[in-house]
Amino acid sequence: FEPGLLAKANRGLLYVDEVNLLDDHLVDILLDSAASGWNTVEREGISIRHPARFVLVGSGNPEEGELRPQLLDRFGMHAEIRTVKDPLLRVKVVEERTSFDQTPQLWLDNYAEQQQELRDRIVAAQKLLPSVELDYSLRIKISEVCSQLDVDGLRGDIVTNRAAKAHAAYYNRKSYCR
Repeated sequence: FEPGLLAKANRGLLYVDEVNLLDDHLVDILLDSAASGWNTVEREGISIRHPARFVLVGSGNPEEGELRPQLLDRFGMHAEIRTVKDPLLRVKVVEERTSFDQTPQLWLDNYAEQQQELRDRIVAAQKLLPSVELDYSLRIKISEVCSQLDVDGLRGDIVTNRAAKAHAAYYNRKSYCR
């Protein structure tokens, strides 16, 4: 048995590109694994069950197809990415990408200190996170907004509460009350 993607993603991230174009069979496997934390592989008369606890991260173009509602529910947050319109900024992005492709180690070296600072900040936030408290009025506000936006279920409330706590921890605060 060779571990597949779900086994390799256990206790980590699973990134799926064009998640809205996944075959229904694969979506069903993802949903089952995400819900239960286990994946069962059955091939040639052999059945193997392995842990599959992961954070699902995906990208997709809504113009190419809708995300199934069951799968949409597995994503706690989403971001809309738009193409840069400013020609000067576009040229800069292309030039920097070309430079990175030609001299990747130089770029890694130039940003090593900033990357290490970011890693340290994230690790410190992870340690602080269990002690972060959200003000009750903020929790009420989060639920009011989710309700006004007609968010189905409570996943939006839960994820937004978690995100607010993570935000506070990232900025080295033990409470969040905006």
